[in-house]
Amino acid sequence: MPIYLDNAATTRVCPEAARAALEAMTEGYGNPSSGYALGQAAAAALKEHRAAVAGRLGCAPEELVFTSCGTEGDNWAVRAAADYGRRKGRHIITTAIEHAAVLEPVKALAAQGYEVTYLKPDRSGHVSPDALRAALRPDTVLVSMMLVNNELGTLLPVAEAAQAIRDAGSPALLHCDAVQAFLKVPFTPAELGVDLLTLSGHKIRAPKGIGVQYIRRGL
Repeated sequence: MPIYLDNAATTRVCPEAARAALEAMTEGYGNPSSGYALGQAAAAALKEHRAAVAGRLGCAPEELVFTSCGTEGDNWAVRAAADYGRRKGRHIITTAIEHAAVLEPVKALAAQGYEVTYLKPDRSGHVSPDALRAALRPDTVLVSMMLVNNELGTLLPVAEAAQAIRDAGSPALLHCDAVQAFLKVPFTPAELGVDLLTLSGHKIRAPKGIGVQYIRRGL
């Protein structure tokens, strides 16, 4: 019998999630924006599921948007944050060990004229909060830092990054790729101090093609 040791990459869907997905596709397929009974049932289910995720994440349900995956969430957050701050500056800070879902859109923005500072980890894979403080500039509009590295398993100083941004009076938004952290490391977006946070279902035994984007209320 084969032994699977790659759960950091993707997980086997649990029976409960598989049954729920099948039921949604074959019985609960109504358009949740429609007024007829099947659509309203789908809308009620969507509201229930959003509240369940919000409860686990410790945030308000209206702060969550469902996406197709973590990659879409990361791509969307990076590009949207840069566009949001385009009148304030064109400097981005991220780490050299982010997932490609962050590094690739950052690279695309660099090709469009944004300046990017990549924080490098030490030999143990940790990133220094002091390095972030030194990298912050008046024109920094985005800091993107994952919470748990997908290859090394190291915890990155996201909460410290949020404090550094506040201390500097920076307009930068803070995005966190928390795909590898959700339900494994205790946190809430408020505790981290983030503006945007990305999750993915297939890391926690949900089907592929499901993600969640946290957007801080008021943003």
